Parts: sequence; structure tokens; C-alpha cells
Amino acid sequence: MKSIAQTLLAQYQAQLDQYFAVHSDASSALSTWLSAHFSQVQLIELLTAILADQATLQAVSARSYQHGNGFLKVVLLDRGYKLRLHIWFAGQACEENIHDHRWSFSSLILTGALTSEIWKDQAQGQPFQEYEYHAATQTQAPFKKDVGVQTLALDHVQVNTAGESYVMPKGKLHRIINPGHQVVATMMCSAPTEQGTTRLIPIHDGIDPNIQPPKISTQQLSASLQQFIHHLQQEEYAHAA
Repeated sequence: MKSIAQTLLAQYQAQLDQYFAVHSDASSALSTWLSAHFSQVQLIELLTAILADQATLQAVSARSYQHGNGFLKVVLLDRGYKLRLHIWFAGQACEENIHDHRWSFSSLILTGALTSEIWKDQAQGQPFQEYEYHAATQTQAPFKKDVGVQTLALDHVQVNTAGESYVMPKGKLHRIINPGHQVVATMMCSAPTEQGTTRLIPIHDGIDPNIQPPKISTQQLSASLQQFIHHLQQEEYAHAA
């Protein structure tokens, strides 16, 4: 008999399998799906169920880690497409490198406010050292290659708050800025990875981007999810008062 966590994840998997059988990229329809399934009440139910099921907790932990860009990356499903919970805990300021992705994604803001910078190539822009990132394969660890100095310009800044969602196309240069004064979390779903490389551009001189972030143990994931659930419950109580 399936646990509650297994049942919920199986339902998400079936629906996302159906979506990606028709669509190759993330879209507003995928954002709508995220909004329909991950209200705070629904999210608390899911995370509580995962904590109550040791097998599912271990499976999720095995593919999750503390990302080099400052957030806890909790991979709920990985079937080419990925369903991921990202958590920036309060007190942990983060300033990402500029980067793009080989896949598009839809992202729903669960709590807090997410500030994103969108960058573009521009001949008269600011010079940055750029790396070409190669993802891990079955026979090779991830690596990055110095490709020289590129000139970029900030295109615009967008701020999304809890309940809002957005779509990020593949190949779009961007970075997240989180000052760390509040808990920020998103639920995102990325389209299946396409072949190719990723652009990785440190925002400050002398930064060596970490391409092999540390894995998280089952105990660490459990403690982090309990902390996050407590935060969500406090928000629910505050809204009900």
C-alpha cells in the first residue's frame, strides 16, 4: 500500500508526464498547474507526508543538496523534467552568479519575495569573466572551462511575491538576489534537459563558481523541512488571525 507521500508524488508524476508528452518547454499552463497544486496548505500536507515516510524522505534526500547559489534544492521528481522545491532560509544572504539554463522552467513563489536580474549580451556592456559549464555524464564529473571576458548589461529587474509565478525561457541570462532577511521559497518545474552547455558568469572578480555543491543528508533534509513547515504554519496562523 502506498504512503500518502508516494500517492501525492505519483499523482504529480502522472500529470507532469502528460504535460511533457505534449509540450517541450515550460509555459504559463505549467505555472497554472503549480499554482493549483502547491498552496501553503497543500505544501504543508506534502512535506509532512514526506517526513512521515522514511523511504520517500531518503529517496528525495539522495537527489537534493545545498546549491552553490545559496538555496536548499529539494528534488521531488526527476524524470528528465524536474519538480523542485527551492528554499532560501532567513539569515543566509545570497547573490547568484549570472547564468542561463539548457531548459526552460516555470516557478511559483511560495513565500517571501524573489528578486531576479535579467541580463543580456551587449557590446558596450560591463566586462565579466565567463565560464562554459558542462554537466556531469555517466563517465565524467561536471567541469567548467574559461571562455574569456564577455560584455553584458542589466536588462531589467523583476520582483515576484508569494502566489505569483513566472516562466524563464532556456538560454536567458539571469540571477537571483536574496538579502536574507526573510524566508523565500519557490516550487519550480523545469523542462527536460537539452544537450549543450550552460553559461556561468561570476558577478564579482575572483569568484570560482562551485559546480559540485555538497549533498545533504536525510537528517539534514528532515530538519530543514521541519523548519520550513514551521514557517509556513506561522504564516497560516498570521493570515487567519
